[in-house]
Amino acid sequence: MSPNEVAGLVLSTLTIMGILLGALGWWINTKIKAATYQIQPKTNGGFSLSDLHKKIDALTVDMTILKNAVLELEDDVDKLEHDVEGLL
Repeated sequence: MSPNEVAGLVLSTLTIMGILLGALGWWINTKIKAATYQIQPKTNGGFSLSDLHKKIDALTVDMTILKNAVLELEDDVDKLEHDVEGLL
């Protein structure tokens, strides 16, 4: 075999291996995307795992507002009871 034939054989082998490895990488990538679709952001109408923290943050804000409202109402009730006791 001449050096040109050896170089051609090596380049051919490397090209085929590159194509096969590229195809394998593409196949693995599609399998990973399909397997993790449910946990990707903005998929499944906001029910994916990565959307959970947004919902928890919104719940925390709502609970803080509710807690402050309840505390304010309790203070108002205590003030009214104190005023009623003062009238009696």
